[in-house]
Amino acid sequence: MWSSRESIRAQLISLLNATPPESLDTRRRIVWMLGSFGGVEQLPLFRELLLNPNEDFYLRDLALRAGAKHGLELSEQEFLHLDAESRDRSGPAFVVLQLLSFARLASFGPAMEEALLRLSPGLRAYLLVAQRRNPSAPQSPKRSRPTGAPVSRLNRGSTLLPILSRSVVNQPPAFPEWLFARWYHADRHLLQEEQVDSCQRLNLCVALAWRERPEVWPLFTEWAAEAPDWDELRVDWGVSRDELARITRTAPGLHQRAAEALSLPLPDLIAHWGEEPLLLRIERALRTESMASRVPCLVVKHPHAYAWARDLLFDWDVAQRRVLYPFLCDAVMASEVRSDLLEHLSDHDRSAAVRWALAAGRYPGNTAPINTVLRHVVAHTPTAEDRPLLLSALHGANEQMRGLAVSGLVALGESGPAWTDTLRALVHESSPDIRIPAAAGLVQQGQREWLTLLRHMATEAPSKDVKANAIRWLGRLDGGTSRDVFAQVLASAATSGEDALKSFSRPLAVAPEVEAALEALSHGGTDEDLCLLLNAGLRLGCPLLLEELWSHHLARPEDRMSHNEPAGG
Repeated sequence: MWSSRESIRAQLISLLNATPPESLDTRRRIVWMLGSFGGVEQLPLFRELLLNPNEDFYLRDLALRAGAKHGLELSEQEFLHLDAESRDRSGPAFVVLQLLSFARLASFGPAMEEALLRLSPGLRAYLLVAQRRNPSAPQSPKRSRPTGAPVSRLNRGSTLLPILSRSVVNQPPAFPEWLFARWYHADRHLLQEEQVDSCQRLNLCVALAWRERPEVWPLFTEWAAEAPDWDELRVDWGVSRDELARITRTAPGLHQRAAEALSLPLPDLIAHWGEEPLLLRIERALRTESMASRVPCLVVKHPHAYAWARDLLFDWDVAQRRVLYPFLCDAVMASEVRSDLLEHLSDHDRSAAVRWALAAGRYPGNTAPINTVLRHVVAHTPTAEDRPLLLSALHGANEQMRGLAVSGLVALGESGPAWTDTLRALVHESSPDIRIPAAAGLVQQGQREWLTLLRHMATEAPSKDVKANAIRWLGRLDGGTSRDVFAQVLASAATSGEDALKSFSRPLAVAPEVEAALEALSHGGTDEDLCLLLNAGLRLGCPLLLEELWSHHLARPEDRMSHNEPAGG
């Protein structure tokens, strides 16, 4: 039986030893799973697999990643041996950037310095940025995606260095110190001489990542003087308004551009523009964003100032009163922009967003923005304050909004004879978006015969999204006795091919009903549920999701033990 971490680990090691070398996919999966269920005791195994040139490369790569979770260290000689393979063999091979992302150097000395000098100045700069903890964590306007908003609109600008958005292993202090000294005294000049935008941007990224170093600040002034039309003041920098103010303070031209981009702190913006002109600039940014959302991007560009302007609406009560609410009520504004603003309003002041949506329902043209608020309410645990909006949507004409309303009211715990009668009527609606939560509500009221409908929809519905919705409700209301349904869904899912574990940089798409079944099993939390989750790991290609669910599952008994609670508590 798959049960504790220790027993799972022992069975995986036994299975690895019994699996023939030609069964590559199975061996890869076992090593990958050992990354989640193993410990420091498995580091010798991971090291042995990683350093064996006769092993399958992708299995070795998985051993590297598994070892990274448990503090894998390699000597300089081991690093250099793996790096040399990339020059001595054809096909996939390890490179320094990858190795330094997952394994820590036991020490940093002349041999590694020599290896780093063989890299290009650009690659050394990449490594230097990667050594910062959370180098691109946004402190300025959030790039969150409103429910239903197109990805292309909100993620239209690339970050300075998207490849470095992942976390990396922190190397010994001597490693980044050497890289920084090399960049400051030599590499930045070599990159500057390239006179290519990507090289200039790389220098900028290094300076921003290491902005705690006093040597860096004069460089911002120097670069701004050399490029007075510098147009890189954007959310992608991942720096705060206060830091942008400091960066631009000694360069009047750059400071002006920062003020135009609305990226300075609110007091600085008011001092620079005055209240009324600043309000007009915020309005202009919103209207330009609205126009850009309606026409092809080459006709009207999305303004960099929009995200900064949107944040000001929630930091400045004057802008909220005079700009935000009038714009939310302006039907001429693109519904995408109104929905985006409402998503952020819901994050800052949900009750205000709910009141707005309740009032907006009396006027035409507000379906999409109201739907945004409804989705936010349902996704973030409805409260009694949300009930009037849910009831209003329930009695409306839009099927999608009615389905959300039923889901929200069931989650809120609505009850009583009148509610039961309403559910009995709704369960016969033609839309599955309404029928499924209505059936779930009847089960919640004690009428368990409606589980049959949910189970049927979970396995036989023609739409994957409908199946997933039914499975999610079964997981909440009947996880134990519906386990066979979840197992059936997973068994019918297509087995992933050998490529499933070859690349963690591009997470594989997971069918919605499969994801829902896995999450329902994780929610169950029994040994039987864990058994099915582990068996899924041996068949299916959704590694990142399964790692998260395994960790969540195992954390519960470990947390109970840490608090001296009984295992069944």
